Amino acid sequence: MRWNTHRRITLEVCRYYGLQNAREIAEASILPDKQPDYYWVYRRRRARRRRVPHHDAYAVDFAFKYLKEARKAYLKGFSFEGPLGRALHYIQDFVVDPTSKLWIFSYRSDEAHKDREDGLEKYPVPEEQIRLAEERTCYPHDFKTTVFSFGRRKEPGEIMELATYLTSLAIKLVVKPDKPPNLTEEYRKNLRLHVALILLPWVLPLIVADVSAAVFSALASLAIHKLNFRYWRWKTDYEWFNG
Repeated sequence: MRWNTHRRITLEVCRYYGLQNAREIAEASILPDKQPDYYWVYRRRRARRRRVPHHDAYAVDFAFKYLKEARKAYLKGFSFEGPLGRALHYIQDFVVDPTSKLWIFSYRSDEAHKDREDGLEKYPVPEEQIRLAEERTCYPHDFKTTVFSFGRRKEPGEIMELATYLTSLAIKLVVKPDKPPNLTEEYRKNLRLHVALILLPWVLPLIVADVSAAVFSALASLAIHKLNFRYWRWKTDYEWFNG
């Protein structure tokens, strides 16, 4: 998106939520273009630093990372303009589909990308989409799935509507998020279960005194820790409200 479009959407949505630092957040919404983020890729025993792309899943991952940072700062009464602005930039860019089609083949087209971004200039920021997002219940752990469910758009009018909607949803997630019912109780219950599941594989080395059994138990515990998605969902929501 053009910087002006990022600023327009961000400013309007921030003002809707009554944020006094709306202008600062709007200015921060262009930071990823001015001060890019990078991630590391390891291939063929070499580490390479790559710029975070703005139109694929990496953008949503980085957006959520910055939303968590903004939420923690907000809860502590610290400045949160920078991380929130960066998060909104990635969300808004993600909804712009930069591809075109030749028969059944999709390819990235700089011309199509430019036309879509230029086309956004004539569309106002739709307040209805801001309100619809505010009314939607979206728990912290649901945010990325929600963004991915909408996908990307090619028509400038649809891009403006979706970018505004998701911007509203993201700001709401930081300043007035939906709290899951029985959050503390559910988190503690899932934490106890998670610990029990991690410890369960270590019964084997107690029965079979063998190095291979210990290695298996360690790998099994690690897999359980990583794949217990229910626990991670409750952990995300709990930390969202408890810093």
